[in-house]
Amino acid sequence: MRYFIPIIACVLFFNACKEENNRVPEIDDPVIPGPVSNIQVERLAGALKFTYDIPPGQSLSYVRAECLINGVLRQVKASSYVNSLTINGFADTSVYTVNFYSVNRSEKASDPVAIQAKPLSPNFQEVFKTMELMEDWGGATASFENPNEADLAIVFNYVDSIGFWNQGETFYTKMPKGSVTTRGFAPRQTTFGVYVRDRWNNATDTLFKTLTPRFEKMLDRLQFKELRLPGDATLYGGTYVTSAIWDGRLAGDPCLVTNADGQWPHWVNFDLGVEKVLLSRFTMWQRGGQYTSMAYSDRNIKRFEIWGSMNPTAEWDSWTLLLDGEMIKPSGLPLGSNSEEDMEAWRNGHEFTFPLDIPYVKYIRLLVKETWSGLERFQVDEVEFWGQEPSDIVQ
Repeated sequence: MRYFIPIIACVLFFNACKEENNRVPEIDDPVIPGPVSNIQVERLAGALKFTYDIPPGQSLSYVRAECLINGVLRQVKASSYVNSLTINGFADTSVYTVNFYSVNRSEKASDPVAIQAKPLSPNFQEVFKTMELMEDWGGATASFENPNEADLAIVFNYVDSIGFWNQGETFYTKMPKGSVTTRGFAPRQTTFGVYVRDRWNNATDTLFKTLTPRFEKMLDRLQFKELRLPGDATLYGGTYVTSAIWDGRLAGDPCLVTNADGQWPHWVNFDLGVEKVLLSRFTMWQRGGQYTSMAYSDRNIKRFEIWGSMNPTAEWDSWTLLLDGEMIKPSGLPLGSNSEEDMEAWRNGHEFTFPLDIPYVKYIRLLVKETWSGLERFQVDEVEFWGQEPSDIVQ
């Protein structure tokens, strides 16, 4: 019995495999459909869209198009209920041969109909043509234009201090226009490279540039202090005060919440705790923690201004506008609908870069012009400022 049971199990296993391998389509349709006809081509960016006439008869299950792209056979299928299909992922504007097959329910295919077509220049190549690489605070910035809002990856690499190339950060975007920045570099000459990749792993050449990143550091939030002046927004109180935005906690509570006091727009001020600083960038977090339903909603900030001063008063002529900002929702979805990319930005905070020609400041005024829900009061979970003091030694 000890030997008999394993033998029976093996026999049953091999019989099951034999039955699996001998399976045939459930429907044996002997009628091979006729070929598609009247094929028309629409040239797209890195793609080809085909329309055609369906062959007459009841035997057609689907239409299959095949094309060799980068040495790989790409297949696209369209059901018998539609008369078009699109092949994506072309890396260039070469002439490609596409074979069309009509396939019945028994997977029997017609003779191929071959069409030659030439796609337009793919999005990843067109975006790369617009790309510029420039020095920035703590690293390098690549700017780009992506008018078709294609899903793309922008990839940085760099030469390290001992001369080796390293893979850097990868940024995923479909913004029509923007920039991405890689940071964390010392203020010394560094060779950077950047290229663009699409979702089919087609990639451009690399744009190289030797740059010297500007020195920056994160300001010590323990030194921040509230500054109250006539005309400032009134606060909700309790734990919902200005000092909550530099306590280092992204918990949602405590946070800054203002009152609807009849004055809109309204603002709060604070001291950065330095003699003076040339600001490079800052990050602002919407109310976080358990308040996921408030992302891009409620009293969270949408449009705002950052003002700075060395000697502030209640009068506006003692302040200088440093940045006019807007909290961008990556997906662009309407209020109440958030993608995973939106929520990732909500968790990571929204970063803003100051213009290079702003003056030194000691005090900050955050003026809010619009909230996501249109409520005339606002909330902020946390802020983080970066910059350079005169005493910082740039190597």
